[in-house]
Amino acid sequence: MLTDAELQYFYFGFYKVLKRYRLTSITGWVIVLLGCLSIPLGWQFGMTTGLIEVLLAVMTMFAGLAVVWQNIAAIEEYLRIPFPLSSAEATHASLSEIKEIMKDVLDGGWQEAYEAIGRLRALKVKHGLPPLESH
Repeated sequence: MLTDAELQYFYFGFYKVLKRYRLTSITGWVIVLLGCLSIPLGWQFGMTTGLIEVLLAVMTMFAGLAVVWQNIAAIEEYLRIPFPLSSAEATHASLSEIKEIMKDVLDGGWQEAYEAIGRLRALKVKHGLPPLESH
């Protein structure tokens, strides 16, 4: 069985990071979309206010991209944290499966990160792990 520390890092913590990643990436792309949609509103280049509005729209798009970039960096940093393992945990099946999911997320992209949430929920049933929403 996994210790409390492993459950907190590999199971509950990883799940929270994935949910935050999903929410923040959607938020960042919505900000980019709003910036793109606001460009036609300031498309009056003859007036000084039109140029300012277009500049603000472009800056909004860059802000959304910065949110997405920061989100990617945050999940990568979490996955690269070296976590000490004892020899007993190395043989536990759920830990090796979670580490495989983490590797897939690190090597993949947003689709693998979104899919990992479902895979963690399936591990809960498969290995009798505690409910994810309890922490």
